Amino acid sequence: MPSSLLRKIFAGAVAAVSFGAFTASAIAAEPIKIAVTNWADVLAVANVAKYVLETKLQQPVQFVQADIGIQYQGVSRGDLDIMVGGWLPVTHGTYYARYKDNMEDTGVIYTGGKNGWAVPDYIPESELSSITDLSKPDVKSKLNSTIQGIEPGGGLMQASEKAIKEYNLAGYNLQSSSEAGMLASISRAYQSKSWVVVTVWSPHWLWQKWKMRYLKDPKGALGGEEQVHGFASKQFASKFPRADVFFHHFKLTLADVESIEFEGNTTNDYATAAKKFVDAHPDKVKAWLEQ
Repeated sequence: MPSSLLRKIFAGAVAAVSFGAFTASAIAAEPIKIAVTNWADVLAVANVAKYVLETKLQQPVQFVQADIGIQYQGVSRGDLDIMVGGWLPVTHGTYYARYKDNMEDTGVIYTGGKNGWAVPDYIPESELSSITDLSKPDVKSKLNSTIQGIEPGGGLMQASEKAIKEYNLAGYNLQSSSEAGMLASISRAYQSKSWVVVTVWSPHWLWQKWKMRYLKDPKGALGGEEQVHGFASKQFASKFPRADVFFHHFKLTLADVESIEFEGNTTNDYATAAKKFVDAHPDKVKAWLEQ
């Protein structure tokens, strides 16, 4: 066989192998689209998952910013691959009921989540210890008839609207804002020791920065202890089988989440806070990566 023909056959074989390798690499490199909001708990959990997936499983991750309702809708449609901040049974109960048949529950990531209304600890408990106390004229006046909220689409805001009705808090304004707006209202209140009531949750780094307390909720309008789930698209397991196994093993504690949040907020760098946590907990990572 002429040497020139051999060279052509060899070159063709190399090209075929290279193309095959490129194709496999391109498929493997498809990023997982993780839905996130700018809420401290979601940022903490999502950044830990991203770091482990990218460094231990060589699986690229892309964060997609979306309001919580859009996250459920996007995952159910397959436009988003997974979300890691699904609060059940109360907070996101309405969204879950609507979209559950078109999602896969990858399991509980952590337990002990809680929603509620809170006030700075310098407000006398003798005057304001329960949501029922908000109906007192002097309390209402000191609070300027305002309950400081977060994004209007959040489950906590929906529960807060329900609480206003159940406790007959006529005349109160549930002020829509954002997590940043809610935190700014606490900061301003602390500077002048003024009164404020805010919609908050645990886990959150705010509990480590300020002395706050939840108001008692005798009617349970804001729910009890919550479980935080991961919800994936129906196609997730087939598209990302190794990542699917990881998410089924992915477990944190409430204290874990709050420590990552506090570090992330202090440094304004949740990615580095996640790396620091993962590197310090090899036993957890080993359990997450079990086959």
